Amino acid sequence: MKKLMIVSVMLMAAFAAHAQLKVAPKMEKGTTKTYATTITANIPGQGEVKMTADTKYTVSGATANGYTMDIVTTNVTSNATADNIAGKLVAASQELMQGMTVSLDTDKDGKILGIKNFNELKPKMDAAAGKLVDQLLKDIPQLSQLMSKEALINQITDNVNEESLVRTMQANTSVLVLNGKTIMTGAQDEFVNEQGMKMKRMYFVNGKKVTTNSSMNMSKDEMKAFIIKSVEQMAPEQAEMIKQNIDQVMATGMLKIDMKETANYEIGDDGWVKTLKSESTTDTMGQKTTITTVATLK
Repeated sequence: MKKLMIVSVMLMAAFAAHAQLKVAPKMEKGTTKTYATTITANIPGQGEVKMTADTKYTVSGATANGYTMDIVTTNVTSNATADNIAGKLVAASQELMQGMTVSLDTDKDGKILGIKNFNELKPKMDAAAGKLVDQLLKDIPQLSQLMSKEALINQITDNVNEESLVRTMQANTSVLVLNGKTIMTGAQDEFVNEQGMKMKRMYFVNGKKVTTNSSMNMSKDEMKAFIIKSVEQMAPEQAEMIKQNIDQVMATGMLKIDMKETANYEIGDDGWVKTLKSESTTDTMGQKTTITTVATLK
């Protein structure tokens, strides 16, 4: 019996070693891929909000180290109603980049190296954020009692810097996140997600299907810094009070935040993602927010 168990463990280890996949989408000038994306957010006290969009990826040229890729998001829609403040804010974040071309530099396997035209994009995104906030305040006048116009703009433009924008495109919700990776079942890595939280991720491979499970991986000091930064952006007038009392509040367990993410990817024969489904669940002081993203190659 012991011998059989040892042999079984060895066979499982050997199987796991072969359960790996190199993701390197076929890249050549003129290649285009368009994905239909649906984002469904369930927000405590606000109900369900659904957003849809089309995102087109075009390989626009070759470089010494890889390729340039242009990304354009269009047809952004949302069913968030005027009385759904949280839903409107989430939708505004999605609408920010609509119609803008983001030009990426990638390596030969499609891994993102940086944003080629960020200096051109920045003023356009700032202007778009201002218009979105003006519209939000017009549609929801009571919003000004909860957050200043500046805080609202900060909330929407939180990811408007090159590092954060790249991070968004390398998130579990992105069809580019696996590019350049040789993935093996049981492998782990660490990353910072779209909300700025440090996460630990584990991979599982089954043929051309990849599943990832991610959980929050932040120390107490890192969590304190994250909370303070979030308050400074959303309610700067409350920031000093939070700084003075955060240790006491965290010690009581009242200010507890946890996040988990799962994602499933199906890779096509040409190395591009065919389908993606991800789900993130954030538990903030017992209030759970769930966001599901589904992207399908057209």
